[in-house]
Amino acid sequence: MPDGAGGYQVQVDALHKYVGDLGKYRDQGAKITEKVGQADVGDKSWGVVGIFTKGGYDDTLRELQELLGSIADGLTSAQAKLTDAANVYQGVEDDHTTFFGQVEVLLDGPGKH
Repeated sequence: MPDGAGGYQVQVDALHKYVGDLGKYRDQGAKITEKVGQADVGDKSWGVVGIFTKGGYDDTLRELQELLGSIADGLTSAQAKLTDAANVYQGVEDDHTTFFGQVEVLLDGPGKH
């Protein structure tokens, strides 16, 4: 978010909340992946005529499982990166607070704090 001085102010709490939201999305994806796994049926269920189309079904199902895995990996990666970013931003903020607190003490002189 612009801070009015040509820079940006990061809402660290918002980053942490978004990381939590990504976790919820990953959990939802895991439930979908579980349901997709249940959709895989054996060859006998297809019958004689269906056996000709089962190969295409299996390929599509495998592709869907790979895509869901990629989504889960992406969400996990995004969570880690956003958590790291929030920690860095918070660390910089904490460092600046400490630094400027020390500067204030130096400027005001001993005994004023």
